[in-house]
Amino acid sequence: MMSEPQVQVFGPLQVLLGGRTARIGAGRQRAILGRLVLAGGKTLGVDRLVEDVWEGAPPPHAPSVLQVQIHNLRRILEPSRRPRTPAQILVSEGSGYALRLDSGNVDAWQFEALLRQYEDRVHAPSGPPGPLERYRMLDAALSCWHGAAFESFAGASWAAAESARLTDLRATAIEMRAQAALELDRIGEVVAVLRQQVEEFPGREETARLLALAQYRLGQQVDALATVRRVRDYLRSEYGIDPGPRLSELESALLNHTVADERAPEQIRAAPTVPQRVTPADRPVPEESTCYPGQHATIAAASDEVRASGMRLIWVIGDVGTGKTTLVCRAAADLAAAGWVTAYGKAPEVDSAPAAWIWREILAELGGGSVLSEEVAESGDPFTVVRAVAKRCRELAGHAPVAIVLDDMHRSDAASLQVLRQLVSWLHREPVLVLVTARGPELSPVLRATEAALADRVSERIELSGLDLPGTEEIARGAGLAELDHETLQSLHRRTGGNPLFVRELSKLMVTRGEARMLPEGIRAVLSERIGRLPAGVVTVLQYIAVWGGTIDIDTLIGLSGIGEIDIVDGIDAAAAAGLVGFDAYGRIALDHALIRDTVYDGILPLRRRRMHWRALEFLERRSPERPDAAADIAALAHHAARGATRTTATHALAYLVTAARGSDRGDTRADATEHWQAAVALHELAGHAGETADRADRIAMLDSLCGLTGALAYGGRSLAARESRRRAVALAGELGDPALRVRALTCWRAPVIAGVRDWRTPDAELIDMLKAALAEADSSADEARLLVTLVLESEATGDAAQVHRWARRAVDAARKTHDARLTCAALNALAYAITGPATLDGWERVADDLLHAARAARLPEYQAVAHYLRFRSACRATDLNAARRHADRALEYASAGHLRPLLDLLAAFAAVSAVLRGDLDAAETEYRRFDARIRQSGSANEAESLLIGPLTMAWAREDLSGLVDRLAVLYAAEPELVAQVYTVALLDAGDRDRARTLFHRHGTVRPDFYPTVMTVFRAHAAVALGEAEAARALLEELRHCSGTMTGLGSGVAVFGPVDAVLADLADLAGDGAAARTFRARAVTLLRRVRAELASPDAESPRRAPSPRAVAAADADPELLCG
Repeated sequence: MMSEPQVQVFGPLQVLLGGRTARIGAGRQRAILGRLVLAGGKTLGVDRLVEDVWEGAPPPHAPSVLQVQIHNLRRILEPSRRPRTPAQILVSEGSGYALRLDSGNVDAWQFEALLRQYEDRVHAPSGPPGPLERYRMLDAALSCWHGAAFESFAGASWAAAESARLTDLRATAIEMRAQAALELDRIGEVVAVLRQQVEEFPGREETARLLALAQYRLGQQVDALATVRRVRDYLRSEYGIDPGPRLSELESALLNHTVADERAPEQIRAAPTVPQRVTPADRPVPEESTCYPGQHATIAAASDEVRASGMRLIWVIGDVGTGKTTLVCRAAADLAAAGWVTAYGKAPEVDSAPAAWIWREILAELGGGSVLSEEVAESGDPFTVVRAVAKRCRELAGHAPVAIVLDDMHRSDAASLQVLRQLVSWLHREPVLVLVTARGPELSPVLRATEAALADRVSERIELSGLDLPGTEEIARGAGLAELDHETLQSLHRRTGGNPLFVRELSKLMVTRGEARMLPEGIRAVLSERIGRLPAGVVTVLQYIAVWGGTIDIDTLIGLSGIGEIDIVDGIDAAAAAGLVGFDAYGRIALDHALIRDTVYDGILPLRRRRMHWRALEFLERRSPERPDAAADIAALAHHAARGATRTTATHALAYLVTAARGSDRGDTRADATEHWQAAVALHELAGHAGETADRADRIAMLDSLCGLTGALAYGGRSLAARESRRRAVALAGELGDPALRVRALTCWRAPVIAGVRDWRTPDAELIDMLKAALAEADSSADEARLLVTLVLESEATGDAAQVHRWARRAVDAARKTHDARLTCAALNALAYAITGPATLDGWERVADDLLHAARAARLPEYQAVAHYLRFRSACRATDLNAARRHADRALEYASAGHLRPLLDLLAAFAAVSAVLRGDLDAAETEYRRFDARIRQSGSANEAESLLIGPLTMAWAREDLSGLVDRLAVLYAAEPELVAQVYTVALLDAGDRDRARTLFHRHGTVRPDFYPTVMTVFRAHAAVALGEAEAARALLEELRHCSGTMTGLGSGVAVFGPVDAVLADLADLAGDGAAARTFRARAVTLLRRVRAELASPDAESPRRAPSPRAVAAADADPELLCG
């Protein structure tokens, strides 16, 4: 039986089931759960819940939507609950709902429960506990926090007061823990924690008082006074009041050196004679992980050696954020579970800490408080400390091995390292393992000397340079990035260098914003601090490397920057020592990973950055005549031209951008064309070419750039942006008043078309009229063909499929007269689109053959991809999944070669369809999420409808469309006829039979130009559910010819089961039991055949992109790819 869910509202809202994150719907569903958590387990009335969730403006149907969302939440919270059994977690009570979970299952509830336990313990009749117990109790409560309170509802009015209350409670808990830490003499920790809280809450007097006390005890009297006075100034300026008496008294005591010591009196106790498994409250204990498996194995092997032959020392070296602490703490946790005694200490982050402070922490954790006598406390000399630690380790090692973790030793003082060296010498025969972490770029000379001194004894070095792909994936998913395909994972790994901190921060940004082009502030702060420690001259060298943009040889760097060779070499040496640059096999220099480049680049002032780019352009221009491969520099020239041009140099820069864009259009770098054309348009605007007073030739050049941009955007699947670019081109052509330019602008969408290029709900009547007017005046077959192709694409789902088909046939005839292979392929593409689009007319097999022949002859991979896609659709329609799979693979190969993003997006759904047919709905849902992610990234037309494909297919497979009522209601309001049949079924599943029956009769016919078979099947399902016998008889005859097929499979992106299953239900309702049995038997046979095909060995064959040789061979011998 699955354990109860864990709900987290500190940080992003999450529900964990069995350790795995459950998928919660967006918007209302999350708000409902959050509001019920805020209610604290009490019953919340429907009216209040509706009022809060809809922020005081609920729609009329809000209670119905609420009921559906409650139903969906129950399925998430209790996935194993049987149908029609009462809910145990999200329960109905009276006229409302309540969340029934233990306090330990909701982080906010657990936090408050632990604080109540703390208060009860502090005020117990037996007296308050000691500082160590108080510290641990408070630390346990604070460990519930992993982000801001109700972070997912930051803008919700209902959450504001509770979020503020919990945040205040947390700040109070931190203060009480700091008080306990002061009594335990953990001064450095108090300063590190409270300094941040003072910045966040400048008016909290107790925070400032405790911080000032800790600073004073570290010998930082000036800092302590500054802390107190900062709070006093804040209170006076903001509220016109003075601080309370405790803070005022402390200020006087600081000035007079009469500060009372708040340390707890040391308790005299006998040293334990049996080992204790110490798990300090402030030690980070990570969960199970697959990160750094080799390094974990090294530590495990060392622990075995410790048991066999004594002391081992392991240095764990890595950059900031590489996971050093996580690695050693997980190892320590594993050892503790195996019976070891463990202790954790961290080097203090503040200057002037007592000598060998980290070893005092270690000794305390090993239970050696009595060993640390007054002599040690007063003198603190290294010899006395190491003698006490060694004595305690020997006592414990007689019963169990000992593991000591020394964290962040790059900050350690010389005394701490002296203790380490002596301890290794004295305990070399004892079963003791010491794990030391340090940042590689920040190793002090003393620490390096210590490592060298111990190198020939018992030490080993582990260097963490970054996670592998599986480790990166684990961190990314843990940060909430659930939709992570292989391409995104590789990009994330490449950009971060596998650094766990950077992976986590970048993943969080991707979760919240859908992309990660910006640099997260956490990463920027870490890298900026490292860069800021370098001399100014070194930073300048790094800036030139960042502006250059890739690897750079030393001679180029000298010529580009104008800096002398000696200074360049010294700068590179310093940057390499800091771990900021590396070298390739040819000795060229590069910044260590993309995030370092972004940090350096963003740190350059915009004006200086622009001038540096222009300097790089001028350097390349000077160098090009001397290089035989000057043409190879065109991309670099365009890059620097776009970023370095000013208003006076924009025209000069344009030549490079246009040349690079046209080269990308023709070559294998089509993906770069969009960026080049966008930069070209921006430079035209910068130069003033968009204005009516600009030179006519410059305005025509801008028109050409807009047309080029339209095509590039279309190839990339960015339909909405492509439409906007074309709109600007058409408007500019109208201002220029040239009919030829108008035709050029109207027909600049030159990419193959797979899916809708306009919003089905809002045809562009003005554009269609312009196309018809231009068509009437066309004076060449080429113009006629291009105009007709565009007219076909713009007339989809406008109600006259037959007319669109006639235009497409006419376009093919006109194109063939021109003997232009690309134009002929475009016309055949339009004809195929008219046939395979929503209207689903017949004849696509012949069109696919014609298109494949023409595209192969002209070596146009993008149109070969379309031809194989048509064959794929034909095979799907015939339920021939083996053939469908073959053609899908070929289409993917050619679409990759032709950089045709829309086709790659659509084919991504076939894996989900196959999983649905296999009955593996979990895998199908995962694949559909990846498909949805691609659709969102592309910015295509009809995105809302496309994003409904996966949820609708999954809901049909699970026989419950109720969760889609809200989304379908929005689409229905905009275009009723498109989704009426689907919406009716969803209403039935949601229990709203009256409204469903109303819609069933209101929309009595199915549109013939919008997936008529699929919509008829949905209507048939509704007829059966509503008992509409007369309609069932008509639908039975209408669908009879589809017997033996799978509903929706011909689309290649969805499937809604065998048509025969629906025919059987219709026959039952119509009173024809014999026909029903026949249809049902056919449905079972078809499903068995489909699953047998999917289970065949060929079904699991990997899809691989073809090599250039394979593509060439296939062009020569069509059978190689035709299958």
